[in-house]
Amino acid sequence: MGFTRAGSSPALGTKNMKKISSPLFLLFFAVILYNCSQKEPPNDPALLYKLAMEKAEGGIFTADYETAERYFQKIIELFPTSQYVPDANFGIAYVRMKRGDCAEAAVLFESFHQRYSSHKKAPDALYYSILCYMKFVDTPDRDIEYAKKVREISSIFIQRYQDHEKFKEVMKAREKVLNLIAEHHLSVAEFYIRRKLYEPAMRRLEIILEKDKDLSKTAVAKKAEKIYAEVKNKKGEK
Repeated sequence: MGFTRAGSSPALGTKNMKKISSPLFLLFFAVILYNCSQKEPPNDPALLYKLAMEKAEGGIFTADYETAERYFQKIIELFPTSQYVPDANFGIAYVRMKRGDCAEAAVLFESFHQRYSSHKKAPDALYYSILCYMKFVDTPDRDIEYAKKVREISSIFIQRYQDHEKFKEVMKAREKVLNLIAEHHLSVAEFYIRRKLYEPAMRRLEIILEKDKDLSKTAVAKKAEKIYAEVKNKKGEK
């Protein structure tokens, strides 16, 4: 009778090892791992929210925005009367912002503020909305609709949330867009002046100097005042 050599096993011969390491076995093992990682989310709004926030706030390698948004959406759809519904709506906007979808996030945050104006996250929603809209504020010679939007919602923020930690930052954003809007009117006025169209030029300058009190306080107003006087003289010479 022979003895099995030390370190060997009759149950795990060469043929058996080949079977275990076969592509079919590896595929089977991979399917098991995948199924384990795809567990159904919990059927509890509190736990869903907790897990969603963990996914949303994860680091560069651990964040999972797609799953976070799916969990937030699940709260809204399956638990419409839950106290976590407003937070889930905020969470969706927050995830969109984190993913770089600032255009959508800006609208969602603004909508959240309108819908849940008394919610504790309402000030943050308005702040994030301003932050997102500012991404699209361009130069004075381009479309200034986003600048107007920032002016509008930053005015609401400044009026309501003077104690908010981001108050000064919002003030600076508002000052920036007011100057940009004033510069836009000034550039249009200068366009008319180059073509000796003094009447429409003066009307544009009057928006800065007289018709819009906020614009009359900008740094651009001083330049507009000087140009207005020059245009008035040229018009009188005609």
